[in-house]
Amino acid sequence: LSADGVDLFVADTLGQALSALRQQARRELHLLDADGLLSRSEVERKALEIMAGFAQDLPRIRALLDSDIRAAFEGDPAAKSLDEVVFCYPGIAAVIRHRIAHRLYLLGVPMLARIIAELAHAQTGIDIHPGAEIGESFFIDHGTGVVIGETARIGRCVRLYQAVTLGAKRFEVDETGAIVKGGERHPILEDDV
Repeated sequence: LSADGVDLFVADTLGQALSALRQQARRELHLLDADGLLSRSEVERKALEIMAGFAQDLPRIRALLDSDIRAAFEGDPAAKSLDEVVFCYPGIAAVIRHRIAHRLYLLGVPMLARIIAELAHAQTGIDIHPGAEIGESFFIDHGTGVVIGETARIGRCVRLYQAVTLGAKRFEVDETGAIVKGGERHPILEDDV
């Protein structure tokens, strides 16, 4: 691409991606509305809000990712360049997808967020639930076997290594013995761990 063409390429690619996001959000909203309580125009309005909210948050997501990439580069003596970190580190691949999935989770399309998380898990061996809250400058070194549960909260400047599970040790059950859904059940890691 020429220098002049880069901006047009990025704008076109982003426009296509946001349009696809709106379509996928619409599909999930229809799925979530099994009783058919939402009108077609309400579903369309919500899908547009999700797309717009995601687009509006892209600079914040990018800033978080920049801090994650920098943390990986500065935290690994084997890292030769930021490009190597971006293209070769499975922890960064998983965190990039998590930052996107987390925002979609918060915007109200949890299945789409889970699909992104599961694709990242299949690619990297790192399982991060999109509900997990992760602060800036997060680095997963190596990463195989890392599991971060839905209600885990991770502060800023945290580094994890392979085979770390931030998961529940046990689940609450109701009077019939069925697992109680929801609730805080995963660890919290403070800043600088």
